[in-house]
Amino acid sequence: MTEMRNLSAAEIADLQNGIYKGVCLLGYYETRDTPGPVIYHLSATLGTDDGGSIIETGGIKLEHNFTHDLDVRYFGVKGNGTYNDTPFVLSYFNYVNANNMFWVIPDGFKVVVQQPFEIKASGRCDGKFILRNENGDVSITIARRFAGEIISTASWNQEILRGSLDVGFNNTGFANLHFDSKEILIEREGVPNGPYMKTEFVRSNDGKLTTPLVCTYTKMEKLTVTKYVLEDPITIENLSIETGGKLNKERYLFVNRDNVTLNNPRIINTLNNVGLVGLEIKQCADIIINSPFIIGFRKDGVGYGIANYESIGVVINDGNVMDCRHGYTGRNSVDVTINRGVWEDGIDDHWTDRFTANDTIIKTEPDAAAFQFAGNDVTLNSPIVNGSARIFFGIRADTPNLGGIVNINNPVFNTYSIADIFMFALTSTGGIATPPAFSTPPTLPERINIMKPIINTDAIDISCYNLGAINAKYNNVKHLKITDTILNAKPESSYVAALILKDSIYQENHNITVEIEGTLTTNVGNATSAYVHSRDNNDYNNRAEVILNNCFGYNRLRFNGMGVKNLIAQGGEMSNFDNDKTVGEFNTCNIQFKNVEWKGGKIEHLTHALFQNCVFTGNYVFPSADDVSLVNNVRYAGVSGLPANIINSLRAPFA
Repeated sequence: MTEMRNLSAAEIADLQNGIYKGVCLLGYYETRDTPGPVIYHLSATLGTDDGGSIIETGGIKLEHNFTHDLDVRYFGVKGNGTYNDTPFVLSYFNYVNANNMFWVIPDGFKVVVQQPFEIKASGRCDGKFILRNENGDVSITIARRFAGEIISTASWNQEILRGSLDVGFNNTGFANLHFDSKEILIEREGVPNGPYMKTEFVRSNDGKLTTPLVCTYTKMEKLTVTKYVLEDPITIENLSIETGGKLNKERYLFVNRDNVTLNNPRIINTLNNVGLVGLEIKQCADIIINSPFIIGFRKDGVGYGIANYESIGVVINDGNVMDCRHGYTGRNSVDVTINRGVWEDGIDDHWTDRFTANDTIIKTEPDAAAFQFAGNDVTLNSPIVNGSARIFFGIRADTPNLGGIVNINNPVFNTYSIADIFMFALTSTGGIATPPAFSTPPTLPERINIMKPIINTDAIDISCYNLGAINAKYNNVKHLKITDTILNAKPESSYVAALILKDSIYQENHNITVEIEGTLTTNVGNATSAYVHSRDNNDYNNRAEVILNNCFGYNRLRFNGMGVKNLIAQGGEMSNFDNDKTVGEFNTCNIQFKNVEWKGGKIEHLTHALFQNCVFTGNYVFPSADDVSLVNNVRYAGVSGLPANIINSLRAPFA
C-alpha cells in the first residue's frame, strides 16, 4: 500500500492514458498479508481516501469495489495485539456499514481499538477485539441503519390503557414504536429522586399494535413516541471482546438495533470492579443471543453481565455469565426468554412483563436472592439455584409490584450455610417497615403457582411462601398453590409451606386463597402446611381461604378464626391442629375435614367444624366441644376425651 501511495508521475500518467488498466496490490504491508491480490482502478468517485476501497495518490483516486465477504486485512488492520488498529477499524466498518457488506475478522487476530465504533451489517469474528481506553470511552455498538422519527400523538386516544392494541396510530406497514413518558411508573423506596417512568418498546402493523401495551398512559402531553422502520435482520458470529483497562462508565457491547442475532459472543473483563455492563440491549425488538460467554462485571457492586432495557422479544440461549454482581438485569422490557445457561450471581429484573426462564442454573453468594423481580407475569420452568442464597424468588422491596401470574415449575433450591431460607418472599423478608412514597399501592400477583419444589439445605427455618408485613396499602395475592414438595434438611429444622400474615388494615380488595396439594417428602420433624396469622384482635375482615387437597407429610396446621374464613381439607392426613390466637373464634368460619386420616397429636380449641368420613388412627385429646357440629362416619381408635356429641352421632358399624 505504501508503494501504491507513492506511484511515480510517469505511472500515474500511464494510468490516466489507459496504458495501465489498474494497479494490482499483492498485500497491504507486504506480499500475501491479505487473503489475495486486489486490483484498484482509476476512479472519479466523490468519496475520500479510506485506506481500503479508495486510495488518493498524486492527484488521482484509485478504487476497488469489494463484492464478497470483506476481510479486515484489506483495510490495513494488523491484528497483532499490540499495534493500534483504531483508524483502520473505523475506516473498515464505515465501508462495510455503508455498503451492507459481510465483514470478517480472521482467526487469531487481536485487533486493538481505542475509540468507539458501530457495526450495522452481518459478519464473523474468528479473532477478537481488544478494547483499550486512551482518550475517551470505548465500546462497540450494533447500530440501526435508520434513525428514529418522533411522531405526533395529537390525534391519538387521549387515554391509553394497559392492554390496548389500537391507540389511534395512523401508519401503513410495519413499524416499531418507542413509548417514552414522564409519567411515574412506580416510586423507588430509598431513591426519592429516581422513580421508574413509563416506557416500553412496541411492534405495530398498519397502525395497530401487535403486542398489547403494558403501561397505562393518561397524560399524553408527557408522552413521546419514536417510530422506527423495520430493520433487515443481521447475524454476527463469534464476536469476541476483551478489555485491556478501564473503558467507560456504561457498557462494552451495545445492541441498539432490531432483528439482531448474536451467535457465541464473548466479553471478558480482566479487571475487577471496573466493568459496569458487559452487554446492554436497549430500545429494540427481536434480539436473539446464542451461547454468550461473559465474565468479570462487578463494578462497585453494580456490575451486570447482560442488561436489557426497554426492549421487546429478547431471547437468550445457553448463556454462561460468570463473576458478575448479577448475570442478567432488566427494566421496562416485554417478552423476555432465557433458555438454559449458568447465571452468576442471579437474575435481577427491575420491571419486565412476560418473562420466561427455562432450565436455568443460578449460582449465588451468601444471603442473595437468586431471582428478583418487579413487573407482571413471570414463568420459571425447572430452574436450579446453587450456592448460599437466602431467597429463591424475591419480590423487589424497593419496587414491590409484581402482578399477573407467577409460575415456578419444578424448581430445585440447593442452599447451605444460611440460617433461614425462603422459596418465595419479599427481598425484605421481614416486610417493609416504613411506608415508601409509592405512586400506586404495592401489588402482589393475581396467582402464584409453586409446583413440585425440591429444597436441599442445612437451614433451620425454611419457608416455601412467606409474606412479611407491608406497612402501606397493598393488594394481596388472590391465589397461592403449592404442590408435591421434596425437602432434605436437618431433622430439627422447621418448614412452613405457606406463611401468611393477614392484615386487614393495609390489605385492599381481597385476601388470599391458599391451596396446598400432594405429598411433602421430608426428614424434617416440624412441618406445617399453612400458617395464617392475624395480627389484629377482633378483626374478621379479609380472611384467607385454605384448601388442603390430599396432603401427606405435614404434621401441623395453624390458624385462627380471625385469619381464616374457609378451611376445606379433602383427603390426605393430618396430625396437629394449632390455634394461632385463642380469641379468634371459629363460629363464623366454614371448617370441613373430609376423608382425612388423623394420625395423632393435638387439636387446640376447634369448634364449629365438620368431620366427614374421617379416620382417627392416632391418640388425641380434644378440647371442649360445646359447639361442635359433626356428622356420622367418624371412626376413632385410642382417642381419649372424645366429645359426647361425636360419640352420640356415630352409627354402625362405627358405634
